[in-house]
Amino acid sequence: MSSSKRRAPLSIDFIIVGAGIAGLATAFRLCQAGHRVRVFDKAAGPNRRAGGTHLPPNATKVLMDWGFKDELLKHGLSTRASTFISIDTGKVIGCLEWKEDVLQETGADYMVISYRDLYDMLHRAAINAGARITYGTTVTSVHADPPRVELQDGTVLKADMVIGADGPRSTVREAVGGWSSEEVPEGHSAYVAIISRDVLQNDPELSDLTRFHENRPDYPIWTGDSRHVIAFTVAGGAEFAIHAFLPDSEVDGIGDKDGWDVIVPREKLPFHFEPKLQRLLDIPATYQRVRLFQRECAEEWTDGSGRLLIMGEAAHPLYPCVLQSCSMQIEDAEVLGTLFSRLRAWDQLPHLAEAFQELREPRTRAIYAKETKAFDTVWVGPGPQRDARDQALYGMMVEGHKGWDESKMRWQWDEICEVFGYNARDAAEDWWVMWGMLRERSITREGYCPSSYTVPFCMGATVTHYAELRN
Repeated sequence: MSSSKRRAPLSIDFIIVGAGIAGLATAFRLCQAGHRVRVFDKAAGPNRRAGGTHLPPNATKVLMDWGFKDELLKHGLSTRASTFISIDTGKVIGCLEWKEDVLQETGADYMVISYRDLYDMLHRAAINAGARITYGTTVTSVHADPPRVELQDGTVLKADMVIGADGPRSTVREAVGGWSSEEVPEGHSAYVAIISRDVLQNDPELSDLTRFHENRPDYPIWTGDSRHVIAFTVAGGAEFAIHAFLPDSEVDGIGDKDGWDVIVPREKLPFHFEPKLQRLLDIPATYQRVRLFQRECAEEWTDGSGRLLIMGEAAHPLYPCVLQSCSMQIEDAEVLGTLFSRLRAWDQLPHLAEAFQELREPRTRAIYAKETKAFDTVWVGPGPQRDARDQALYGMMVEGHKGWDESKMRWQWDEICEVFGYNARDAAEDWWVMWGMLRERSITREGYCPSSYTVPFCMGATVTHYAELRN
């Protein structure tokens, strides 16, 4: 049975703090597993962030398994390459291409989609699965004994487990570890906008940008000294997403306010690039801005009782608008949902919560390191390092037209298999086979009987027979 179809023998009540990608995806998976889920978010309503997002194979394979194939085909677009262009001259430097044979080995497609479409997809799915989502509600404090949250108006809500998917400045993280995340400004911000594709098609100087996906599935990256711009088609081809990364030192008068609700007028942004890119960036009247921070991974993702747990940006750092930003949150949800589809006794809670960190921390640390290194590659200044990068990208573009030999295909597979080839469901299932089942067998041999465990107050009953909890 697929883990997304399996229902836990023991169904419990969850409160999730935060209704971003991580919170919605987790609500959906836990409801699928038969649990009862309430989600609270301080935002006034569903997220309406601009821009697009990447869905590399490690994310699309999860979404396909969740049953979102039709929606992905409707709203997303496949992509196979990134064309690198000089941000100063407009000259094509080269390309980074993902070969079809390699992508097939990862088990899924590489897609791009608007953030709005991905959010709405998960929001609908979570509600249809049974999650209750409440916006405009701020959680001010979280406690473990018993598990509960206190809202800004003083209301106290109880559950069997509280999950923090409330971002890097997480309230739940403070309750888990007694400390908040340290953060240092990285020195750049991302500026994001969406424009109608019709605007580009009607502009003779920009219409060829819309043909990146028509002629072959790639997207442009304008790269320069400590800055870059990415643009790609989203919304099933109807819109064009722009992500511009600029040094904070060059943008005046925007203050230190942070978050996706920061709107910056176009005239405040120092876009002085090659003519075609300049024309493109001048179209939006405003951009949404989010700052980049360097953050540390939380030391503990769960408290001693196993009743509080953090995930997503509350647990591990993520840069916004990069290749794996949403993918790591989707993977988190799949691993957690798979683990808790195995829940059959109350004493499993701390073990499953610890397993989540054991599985996800090494993976998210590795991805964060790769994303940090990618910035160094894209932002490299003039000199030997940039020359070497450009030569490699040019060589890949030229050799791509001639066809790749087996050694180059093997090189690319070795480079991406651990990233794109990762399967979140398999990782969780493997842990269960190796450790979860081993623990259950050990308990059985020792004559342990969970019938003495009392269901927490929010369930209102006592477990009398272990057999009654089994499917």
